[in-house]
Parts: sequence; structure tokens; C-alpha cells
Amino acid sequence: MMKPVRHWIEATEIVLVDEPTVSRTEQWLAACQHCAENASIAFDYLLDAVTGCDPGITDYLMCRPACCPSCAGDITEKTLVAV
Repeated sequence: MMKPVRHWIEATEIVLVDEPTVSRTEQWLAACQHCAENASIAFDYLLDAVTGCDPGITDYLMCRPACCPSCAGDITEKTLVAV
């Protein structure tokens, strides 16, 4: 008999990211994966640092995409960035 496995979605916390938090996190940005070869950190890693949320169980839903200061491109939660 198989043991029931807890579905991963049940263990995930969805955090809604408001405008002030997006703006605070944008201040860390130098560039994004669209304009910088050295972009290697996922934007949600920065959100973890700014919000203090547990990166192992947290996913984010931003009120708007962040804006790359270098190319003005949209940055989503999973976009790679350079700081």
C-alpha cells in the first residue's frame, strides 16, 4: 500500500508582494538576464532577503513586474538579475 504524499502546493506559501516591497527590491538591481551576461540570481531570492520569508516554501505574486534599471525590461519573480 502506498503512503499518502503531501502535495507540494500544500506546503507552499504564496506571498503577495505590494508596491513598496517591489520598489525596495528594485533598489538592489543592477541589470537583468536580458541585458547582462552575469545575471545569476533569481529575483525571488532578493524578495526572500527583503521580506524575510523562507525560500524553501515561499512563492511570490508581485503586484507588477519590477523594472530593470539598465534596459527597462520587465523582471518577474524568476528572472535572473545582477546586483
